[in-house]
Amino acid sequence: MTALIPSIHPYISCIGADSLDNNEFNRRIRYALRLDDAETQRLMKLGEHDASGEEVAGYRCKDDDAAYIACPDAALLALLDGLILDRRGPPPANAAGAGSSAAKASQENASQAEPGAAGKKSDAADTSAVNNNLVLKQLRIALSLRSDEIYELISTGGGKIGKTEVGAFFRSPQARNYRRCGDQGVRWFLKGLAARREL
Repeated sequence: MTALIPSIHPYISCIGADSLDNNEFNRRIRYALRLDDAETQRLMKLGEHDASGEEVAGYRCKDDDAAYIACPDAALLALLDGLILDRRGPPPANAAGAGSSAAKASQENASQAEPGAAGKKSDAADTSAVNNNLVLKQLRIALSLRSDEIYELISTGGGKIGKTEVGAFFRSPQARNYRRCGDQGVRWFLKGLAARREL
């Protein structure tokens, strides 16, 4: 499939047949952070999503596994929210814009789909609640990572991109310099994160 935005880097592309689904996100995040089923269930509950032990185990399975259960957006977003709450604590009660990543993602994607936004064609295809940029953003918050540390982890995972491109992943989708992070970019980041945890 042809990339929807021009880029010298192949990781910035539209979603293709090999795109990460929620189960792969779940599996790779859990491997990188060494989260077992019980801890994942606790974090999801902290993120206001109740899942049974069987469901939590199924969410990490591949689709050819008999125990496979498709991981819904709500469960993956709850895991990310739970990580933030567990490692950073709740936001101040009077913080402006406080709320779950699920609500923010819905609002963000709705704004991306609005007509008349020149140069936003790349965003329009990404209308699900979960996208690569959101996953990176939530993990950066949960793990207190700076953009230069994200860059180093992507490099450790085998990626060769510039620091400017990494910073563009975290801009508002309406910003001129915003870039969508492709699947390979997330894979590089999570591979680098796993490698760092194994040191």
